Amino acid sequence: MSSLRRKRMSRVLRHYPSQRAPYIQPMKDIYDGDPWTEMDVEDLISSLRSGHTIEETARHLCRSGTVAEVRRKAEELGLA
Repeated sequence: MSSLRRKRMSRVLRHYPSQRAPYIQPMKDIYDGDPWTEMDVEDLISSLRSGHTIEETARHLCRSGTVAEVRRKAEELGLA
């Protein structure tokens, strides 16, 4: 690739970062989309009452790919 073409490509990628790797998807965690167990709910309650954020709690529950689902469950339980 010529240096001019590299410079142009670099400029395009700076302005349109989504063009870098459109095939990359957010990483799926182990329990993303799985049904909630009693232990998951207890851990969710404990983590949020300890002051952790929804994102930290989702990571702890191995559900970091579905943070919205964790938030929804917390709201359902009256925790958020």
